[in-house]
Amino acid sequence: MYSIPLGALVLDFDAAMIMVPSNGNYDWMNDQWIDTRQEIEIVQTDTSATVIGVTGRPAQKGPHLIEILSPRIHVESEVVEHLLSKPDISGLPENIVRGAVQIAYFSWGKLVSQDWGSLGYAPGGVEYCLLPTGGPAISVGHLRLDWTGVHIRLST
Repeated sequence: MYSIPLGALVLDFDAAMIMVPSNGNYDWMNDQWIDTRQEIEIVQTDTSATVIGVTGRPAQKGPHLIEILSPRIHVESEVVEHLLSKPDISGLPENIVRGAVQIAYFSWGKLVSQDWGSLGYAPGGVEYCLLPTGGPAISVGHLRLDWTGVHIRLST
C-alpha cells in the first residue's frame, strides 16, 4: 500500500493502474487493452507529492502532481467547474464539455473525472479529482488509481 501525506489528509491506495495492450501492440487503433498495476515512485513534499511511473508509456509515467486543490473545494459542482476551467474550450458546445465529466461514487467519497480525449485533445487522457466525504478535493492529475483500494484519512 502507498501513502501520500497531503497536510491535513493522507491518501492511501493499493495500486496505480495503466492500460496496456493485451497483445503487445501499442497501435492506437488496437482495441484489446487490459488494466495492469504500474510501478511508481513517490517524491514527497510537506503538502503534496509527485508520482512518477517507473513502468508504462511516456504519458502514463507522468510526472503526476498530487495535492489538495487551492483554494479548497468541498462541493462536487465546484470540482466540476475547476476541471472545466482548465482548457480553452470556448468553441465547444456546453453539453459536449459537460458530457466529458463523469462522477463515480465510492465508500471514501466521489471521483470526478474529465476525459480530455473526448474533447478532441491529443493525446487526451483522463484527469481525476477525489472529493472525500467531509474533506477538501484532491487532484491526482492523470494518475489512475485502483479506486476501490483508495482510503483517505485525517493525518495524525
